[in-house]
Amino acid sequence: MTIELPGVDWDGDTRKPLLILSLQPRYWPMILDGSKRYEYRRVFRPDAVRAYIYLSTPRKAICGFVDFGTPIIGTPAQIAELAERQCAGSRPGMLDYLQGKVQGYAIPILACHDIAPIPLEVLVEEFGFTAPQNYLMLEHHPHLRDFLARHDSGGNHG
Repeated sequence: MTIELPGVDWDGDTRKPLLILSLQPRYWPMILDGSKRYEYRRVFRPDAVRAYIYLSTPRKAICGFVDFGTPIIGTPAQIAELAERQCAGSRPGMLDYLQGKVQGYAIPILACHDIAPIPLEVLVEEFGFTAPQNYLMLEHHPHLRDFLARHDSGGNHG
């Protein structure tokens, strides 16, 4: 099932770059229920992307898919203000997270869905996969990209 967030158009644009994005497991339920509307990053790409979501420890598995919009790139103060508008009280934490950076990224979450989990052990054994600290571009890993597309029955992301 694909969850499309209200007020956001999702066209499933397969021309967007496809990647694997690492995410702390505590944020995935908030993305799925629509309460988390942006993914915040210290470093990211300037364009809209599609991403398989790798949940880090303790989950250690690819568990979902997200269609992201074009990032809002701003100063730490600007990104912290956006975070505050999304979730009251989050400004101090966001400023701490972006400390030392000239800019930060607020990446709109347009749509998402769960996929059957693919454990890290399978990814390592089949593809020599190493969990990315931030993200991994799948254009450089066509066998893994094709495997994920076959595994994901929620949409056509290849």
